[in-house]
Amino acid sequence: MDDIRGLKILSTLAEDGRLTVALAEETLPPPKGHEILVSVEAAPINPSDLGLLFGPADVEHADYGEGRIVAQMPDGARRAMAARVGQSMPVGNEGAGTVIAAGDAPEAQALLGKLVTCVPGGMFAQYRLVDARSAMLLPDGASAEEGASAFVNPMTALGFVETMRQEGHKAIVHTAAASNLGQMLVRIAQEDGIPLVNIVRSEAQVDLLKALGAEHVLDSSQPDFRDQLQAAIDATGATIAFDAIGGGPLVDQNPRLC
Repeated sequence: MDDIRGLKILSTLAEDGRLTVALAEETLPPPKGHEILVSVEAAPINPSDLGLLFGPADVEHADYGEGRIVAQMPDGARRAMAARVGQSMPVGNEGAGTVIAAGDAPEAQALLGKLVTCVPGGMFAQYRLVDARSAMLLPDGASAEEGASAFVNPMTALGFVETMRQEGHKAIVHTAAASNLGQMLVRIAQEDGIPLVNIVRSEAQVDLLKALGAEHVLDSSQPDFRDQLQAAIDATGATIAFDAIGGGPLVDQNPRLC
């Protein structure tokens, strides 16, 4: 197999605070040993991806050109990110795609032509060289879009449960609970028998989680939400919360969860 050319997204912060996010050409060599070459078909945009991609840069007033965006990073953020100044950083933690070439190792050859998901970083690209031993084969019938989020959210949800156990808690309160991560947490809590209080923002989201079998689902837009929350905490004994919103009155006014 010859070298293959493709495009990837790079995020570069300059000394003067200019952040450039641009498409860049790259040339990838044929895979060797345990390497596989993945033709990327889907990659989610996780919050951690956005942090590296743009961070707090002023994208509203950015300069948008063909294949690139240039935005100004606030001074405080630029100083905090001094370690990445001048570095062109690939973006995209995880993704999925088809293996179009493989090294000679049996583990790599076994994945040739197969649909896989992986979390090597740099997945906002057309092609990615990956160690076959770190890739996961997707089941028959699964799409790249369905498999692309197989690592970051599931590991985060499992991390919630392990943190709860390590710190001696017995139940969890979770905000933004109708998200993909929240739905995964509902299933994990059911499997492990963990009481879970789910906080959402609409009746439609209540219905969504109730359909998954969630018991305690609270709509924060309802006038009696505070009373419902207190009742759910009393019923479950929850003493730890994971706040996807980043603070605010919901957490500030509930000292039992801080």
